[in-house]
Amino acid sequence: MVTTRRGGGNGMFHGWRILGVTLASQAVQAGLLIYGFGVVILPFAAEFGVPRQTLMLGSTLLSLTTNIISPLGGAAIDRGWTRNLMTFGAVMLALAFLALSRVNAMWQVLAVFALLLPFSNLLLGQLTSSALMTRWFTRLRGRALGLSAVGTSIGGLLVPPIVAQLSVTLGWRNAYAIVGLGALALLIIPIRAWIVDRPQTIGQLPDGDPVVTIVPGTIVTTPASAAKLTTRDLLVSLRFWQVTLIIALVAGSYLALIANLVPHATDVGVPAPQAALLMSVMALCAIPGKIAFGMLADRIDLKYAMWTVIGCIMLALCALIVATDFIGLVGASVLLGLAGGGLLPLWGMYVAQGFGQANYGKAAGLMNPAMMPLTLFAAPLAGRVFDQTGHYTQAFVAFLIALAVAAVINLFLRLPPRGSAA
Repeated sequence: MVTTRRGGGNGMFHGWRILGVTLASQAVQAGLLIYGFGVVILPFAAEFGVPRQTLMLGSTLLSLTTNIISPLGGAAIDRGWTRNLMTFGAVMLALAFLALSRVNAMWQVLAVFALLLPFSNLLLGQLTSSALMTRWFTRLRGRALGLSAVGTSIGGLLVPPIVAQLSVTLGWRNAYAIVGLGALALLIIPIRAWIVDRPQTIGQLPDGDPVVTIVPGTIVTTPASAAKLTTRDLLVSLRFWQVTLIIALVAGSYLALIANLVPHATDVGVPAPQAALLMSVMALCAIPGKIAFGMLADRIDLKYAMWTVIGCIMLALCALIVATDFIGLVGASVLLGLAGGGLLPLWGMYVAQGFGQANYGKAAGLMNPAMMPLTLFAAPLAGRVFDQTGHYTQAFVAFLIALAVAAVINLFLRLPPRGSAA
């Protein structure tokens, strides 16, 4: 005889609480370190009289160190240390902003971005959040990944103006101290109280499915778990490099377009204030993109969902090539926002289905440095094309080719059946 009971008998499915924590952590991480980077770094130009190129070095150092430590962080996540890792990330964020509030030379600022903030960037961001979502959700995995990733958009919309206003009102040094301590206060209690690595730890099952009580003598079959993979197993796997190239080509093209969209808009005659609005359009459209593509990925083959994302970005590129007015650029921005939002949950689902949630941290952690040449240098290369030709057309064509290559690799990718290594 087999009987069932809900979620360990303790009410609400705990996975939704964890989703809320990951949404908040990604809002803080993306709001301060990605969307808010320009706001955070700008006061140092006036304080220390450094050129813009030196300021941008902070972003490069942050990304470089984050990618270097990513494999170690991913392996630690697979060991079940997620709550302590996120706690460490929140503490490091507070220490980093307290340090920024007391710096007296630009090299100290760069040291904070290179040595302290990468831990927060990695451990409060997509890697830990997606790993948790893949463990706590199976049938609803795409929806959960999409909803969790909405935090990055919320952070991008809310955090930069808050930091800017605090800096004007209180002075940037006081503002950064408050930001660091405020972020710690916001995150530390829910992380310590609610983050649990796996549902089985507290007597629940993924998606809040009923817990099965088995009477002796009853035979119940369960899906096979994915075998544990070593780093060497992943690095010699054709599937690992196929997934890495697909994500790198799509993400690299998308990030390069984000970096060069506003300059391109001003080049075709759009006034600067209107050009800046295009970024807001993208950020807003990313929210429904994350939710819609996450839900879509739960219902159709992942490869079709990825082709849809690739197609949206290719259509946006075509619009950017031919558009000469603000309305045309808005259309391209809508497509880019939807596709960029959809890429985040699809990325998580590709890794989870391709390698199993038991290997999620290690696989995703290894992918980050492997993708670095494309994700870091696509935007500067587009800028170089503009410097040499006076326009972005050749760069946009190159991105179209890169996306076509990603679509072809996606055609030959073989993923395990859904649920076979959940």
